[in-house]
Amino acid sequence: MDRSTMSWLRRTGRSHVLGLPTNGLGRRDHQRFRVFTALVFVWFAIVSVRLFDLQVFRVEELRERAIRQHETTVDLIAKRGAILDRHGNELALSTSAQSIGVFSDRTDDKAGLARTLAEAVGTDELVLRQRLERGGFQWVKRLATLGETERARALDLKEILHFETESKRYYPYGTVAAHVLGTVGLDHFGQAGLEQEFEARLRGRPGLGVLQYDARQRRYGTQTLRPPVPGDDLILDLDLDIQSLAHLELERAVRESKSRAGTVVLMRPDSGQVVAMASWPRFNPNQLSRTSEDLERLRNFAISYLVEPGSTFKVLTAAAALEEGVVTTDDVFDCEMGGIWVKRRRIRDHHPYGLLTMPQVLMKSSNVGIIKIGYRLGDEAFHEYLRRFEFGKPTGISLPGEVHGLVRPLSRWSGSSLASLAMGQEVGVSALQMARLFSAVANGGVLVQPRIVRAVRERGGSVVRYEDGPGVRVLSRDTAATMQAILERVVEAGTGRLARIPGYRVGGKTGTAQMINPVSRSYADGAYLASFCGFAPVNDPALVGVAMLYDPRGQFYYGGRIAAPLFAAVMKQALRHLDIPPSNVSPRRTRPGAAAPETVVADLVEGRSDNFGAEEFLVAARVGQQVPFAGLPRTRVAMPRTAPDMLGLTMREAYGLAATLGIEIEPSGTGTAHTQIPGPNEALEEGQAVRLHFTPSVGIERAAVETGGGG
Repeated sequence: MDRSTMSWLRRTGRSHVLGLPTNGLGRRDHQRFRVFTALVFVWFAIVSVRLFDLQVFRVEELRERAIRQHETTVDLIAKRGAILDRHGNELALSTSAQSIGVFSDRTDDKAGLARTLAEAVGTDELVLRQRLERGGFQWVKRLATLGETERARALDLKEILHFETESKRYYPYGTVAAHVLGTVGLDHFGQAGLEQEFEARLRGRPGLGVLQYDARQRRYGTQTLRPPVPGDDLILDLDLDIQSLAHLELERAVRESKSRAGTVVLMRPDSGQVVAMASWPRFNPNQLSRTSEDLERLRNFAISYLVEPGSTFKVLTAAAALEEGVVTTDDVFDCEMGGIWVKRRRIRDHHPYGLLTMPQVLMKSSNVGIIKIGYRLGDEAFHEYLRRFEFGKPTGISLPGEVHGLVRPLSRWSGSSLASLAMGQEVGVSALQMARLFSAVANGGVLVQPRIVRAVRERGGSVVRYEDGPGVRVLSRDTAATMQAILERVVEAGTGRLARIPGYRVGGKTGTAQMINPVSRSYADGAYLASFCGFAPVNDPALVGVAMLYDPRGQFYYGGRIAAPLFAAVMKQALRHLDIPPSNVSPRRTRPGAAAPETVVADLVEGRSDNFGAEEFLVAARVGQQVPFAGLPRTRVAMPRTAPDMLGLTMREAYGLAATLGIEIEPSGTGTAHTQIPGPNEALEEGQAVRLHFTPSVGIERAAVETGGGG
């Protein structure tokens, strides 16, 4: 067969007929080849589409997933701004601290690890074990101390433990000014106080960083994408030394009086600058736990606790009446021997008094007398002065949690509201609001804006100062001067004698108010607010001070007994610290009388006084008769230097005679006076009380422990 024929047979696929050999693949192999080729093409197409999808359509998603697996973006906490007192002492600052974490999946003995770590860092073993059981990364101790960090490192658990450097807030003076400063939580946000109020300025602007991890989730690097910007600094009006004094004296007074709480506020009367604000119970912001009890301690009693002020509020009643001209210092009020009916309510004094001048009403803190002064003022005028002094409104000091106060609208007053308000009931105030009231008296009649932040030092170094507000005149200078003189007599010869400061002229008012049960909304039995509000020196007031003790359970609960000494202790040291010179003029301790002359302010400031001096008045008072104001003689007599004869008098008669002569008595027993010390016509020193024992004896009456009604 020739070559051309064989070629034809092969081309036509018929070479097998003649048994000729074939070159290449058979039909079945061709089919298989075609299938294989198709599969390769499909596979290649799928891979191409998949690659195209991954590299074009899902490239951003996959990049982000890879970043999440190997990188973590974190906020870089900015260094928090410092808080400084007026002299530049750092009260709050930021330092570096180590936080300890653990990769719990890298150990099989979670119970043993929890036990070891709890012992090293001083945390609860059960709580830590529960965290480890969750798996993954868990914090062991945030912001650990240096000792805790060193003990954790000594465990040689490098593959398990993780140490992170964080910013920690530190308060060098611990509990001092803690309620003003507040604290910072683990989330680096301010809690309470200035830390919360100025969070935006103190916090600064956080940065942005990247933590890089390998396939086993071990961190191997850190990158900073955007550096953090530090926060601003706060410069306060607080004086660290004076704040520390108030802090210590308040603690001593609270412990001695067994009070549930207390507060002291010292303020510049001319500018409203708060130089000290201390509260009890206190907390240490460096060691604050997250229990409800500790969180309750964050409460700043100076601004967030609402109280009925009691007798210290009588200053507003008297000042308003003087300003409106409805009373003068010459006016005499019949205090009805200690009791008055208002509607169906019997209001009593702590001591029975007969006739008292307007200054004596404040000196003796007579509820009956101040109610009669309030009646002369009237409902509408009194409500206007409540509004004028901005009671019922926050003072606007730069601290969170300030209460508004409580002043009911005039339409909701009852028939006895004016009487209650005149003596400091049916109104809710804070200690700072009372400091503002007494500042208006001390500075000549201007209501100032309380201020605690002096300036802000910004990141660039520039200082933005907070200027003192102009204030609003609420009293005339004459009224303020008269009230200053009267309040000085309260301290010199009235209920506030324990607030005296040697070498300085002090003015102020005591207060003892029954506290309200928040549950029953009625007066709590045996719970009192003891307070003293005052200023010094009277001739040029440099500081106003408010001292309040809540619910004292010790031997005494009167403001004149426990709050006045607290005020004196703090004020004395504060005046010396400020280099305030002693007063040049110290008035003689004589009692202003019923008939002050036209120059009453000058007489009171210089220590001169007018006394009831008519023979018929003394006789009438001795037998307990009432003497009408119209028939009262206006002659002047000197304060007795010898003790009067009180033997044989009843307690009512003795009180009447003592009030007339401007002396104090300390009674015991009931019946008639049987024993008197000093005896009749014996020498009587200034400020000395006459001790009387009445028979039959039944012990000392608690109501007569302190002179004055309601104070």
